[in-house]
Amino acid sequence: MLTAGDSLGAGSCRICAAGWRGAGAPGGVSVISGGHNAPDLPVGEFGTRSGPLHANVDRFEILINGKGAHAARPEEGVDGIVLAAHIITALQTLPSRGFSALESVVLSVTRITGDNTWNVLPEQVELEGTVRTHNTEIRALVPEKITRLIEHIAAGFGARAELRWHAGPPVLVNHAEWADFAKDVAAREGYRVHDQPPQMGGEDFAFYLHHLPGAFVNIGSASQFGLHHPRFDPSESLIAPAARYFTRLAQETLLKLAR
Repeated sequence: MLTAGDSLGAGSCRICAAGWRGAGAPGGVSVISGGHNAPDLPVGEFGTRSGPLHANVDRFEILINGKGAHAARPEEGVDGIVLAAHIITALQTLPSRGFSALESVVLSVTRITGDNTWNVLPEQVELEGTVRTHNTEIRALVPEKITRLIEHIAAGFGARAELRWHAGPPVLVNHAEWADFAKDVAAREGYRVHDQPPQMGGEDFAFYLHHLPGAFVNIGSASQFGLHHPRFDPSESLIAPAARYFTRLAQETLLKLAR
């Protein structure tokens, strides 16, 4: 099954919403398996784990409303760019000071947009970014903590800041039985198999695993540059072995279910 729009976190969600015959239904799906190339692993290496593998993925926007002014007379305005810089720095204290160091929390600001000229302090500034977590309870706390932080910082500057939160795919949780089964088949196909630590990247295959038993795996593609990099260049030598692996996995899954 090819899922379109997976990087938007919506492809598999649409398939689930469209309705299907899940586990236990007559003629329904009993097990689901999936995989992705892993540029940080050499070709021939195979990684997965039981339990949480890929992270919760959420997107946020922060809208900052200051007061525009001429860049030569900043005292007449409220500088949204300076305020945005304070907010960006303060946001990085949430993973390190807002949660236990034993929890996995990543917060990245990936876009800042102000005005489109060089001599004006913009009235509005927008920030955008992502938060990654593995713990569902921690995930639920993040929007409240961001809101409280940005509103108080903005108020100190005489401005306003608003959070817009966009929940994405949930944490991907592999079922132990099928993760172990996937590793066993991979080893017999000649892969060097190891347990992967939890990954902070997201994967919308997680939606399927919230409905069905199964497992998701990562297969080495040995790219010098990572996913979403413009120079990402996976080795094509991974394709044939991966095709053989998934063929054998499907065959042996059917035999296992028939027993």
